[in-house]
Amino acid sequence: MAGRTVRADKGVDLSLFLGDNPRMITLKADSRSRVKLPDVKPGTVFQVTTGAAGQFTLLEVAPKDGPIVNPVRRKDGSYKWPVKLSREKIAAAIRADRDSR
Repeated sequence: MAGRTVRADKGVDLSLFLGDNPRMITLKADSRSRVKLPDVKPGTVFQVTTGAAGQFTLLEVAPKDGPIVNPVRRKDGSYKWPVKLSREKIAAAIRADRDSR
């Protein structure tokens, strides 16, 4: 009996029928097309790819590390940037981002 696991006292071992298949998780969308994913923190961003036969693939988008510059509000209501950016710095940052993809 190759491929079968049999116990004399209990009968057939359940691992014969279940195998290594993980438990399938089913999700149900609510009236606003929202789905709650288990073990996912709020605010996590995903890229959605739709495939044939109604398949959806979710890939987590990693946040990019970069400087965060907050504008400073002036008395007249306008904003100024505390860091002076030049065209060269902006172009270099865009080139570096494109090359990293």
